[in-house]
Amino acid sequence: MQEEKEDTQYIKHAKRIIEMCKRSGLPKYTSKFSNHVYTTYQHIALLCFRQYERKGYERFMQDLPDKAPLIQFLKLETLQHFTALQKFAKRIKQTILDLVLAMALARTGIKKVFGGLDGTGNKPRRVSAYYVNRLESFSRKNKKKKRGRPAKKRKVRRYIKVFPFIDLRLQLPIAAGFSRRSGSESPYFIPVGKKAMRCGKPFSKISLDMGYDAEYVHEFIREVMNALSIIPARNEDVPVWRTQGRYRKKMKRGYSKKDYHQRSKNETVNGVLDALMGDHVNALDWRMQNKELMFRLIMYAAYRFVKVKAKIFATLILLFRALVSHPFYIS
Repeated sequence: MQEEKEDTQYIKHAKRIIEMCKRSGLPKYTSKFSNHVYTTYQHIALLCFRQYERKGYERFMQDLPDKAPLIQFLKLETLQHFTALQKFAKRIKQTILDLVLAMALARTGIKKVFGGLDGTGNKPRRVSAYYVNRLESFSRKNKKKKRGRPAKKRKVRRYIKVFPFIDLRLQLPIAAGFSRRSGSESPYFIPVGKKAMRCGKPFSKISLDMGYDAEYVHEFIREVMNALSIIPARNEDVPVWRTQGRYRKKMKRGYSKKDYHQRSKNETVNGVLDALMGDHVNALDWRMQNKELMFRLIMYAAYRFVKVKAKIFATLILLFRALVSHPFYIS
């Protein structure tokens, strides 16, 4: 019974992923010289499910015959070799995946986007930090000690910083940016904001934390995206007349606390993503790492759409039952 329910959910997710691919204008085949055996939609759906199941290419294709309803829905007459998925993932451009993710709000009923963005970290390798530390200490013991004072080296942990732009009402990601550098997060908002504008819907408000406090971020949100920016200004003790920037002064004078605290839903999305698909990536090349994370976000967008749709349907059933049981109801 549980396997049948899981197969049904997989079909719903696959249906949503293919719908997002079609709405993005993605062609069915990558080239006119293609052998037309497998479509682009099939490959993207399979790569998204690979991230959802946290499996490698070979193991995922070995376990795929157990999901007969999914194979039937995707119309896979034959199962390709796992290297075909690898080659497609390497061949597809990240800009195409950005367009697919931007279609996450289609058929949701959202007229204006209440957006938010907050960065999170993903590990670039699967091994734990303790395992790496033990290997390094073992190699240091075997090396011959040099004379003099040993140089002190500070341990720097490398992370892939992901910046998902989400709609805070439905908690749906519509764009994402990536970085390997440390420092301020404000320079990454404008590139991600330009990707989010491809969703084709206007923006009403955008809530960000204090890390994005910069006048050029306010100007981009209010003048380019035509939305209300809610970003608390740093240094609350500094008076308004000493604060630089017209919009930053407005933030010092006051803003809606209720709208600002909606940004905590960014942390919810980041936590659910890590719980569902892990907080590490298996790819070694930085381009493939970005694509793996994009496939996760597309999969989560489909997963979340199915959840929201089920909640709305259940609410409508409860309202209908309450209406029918009402004493003034006339059949």
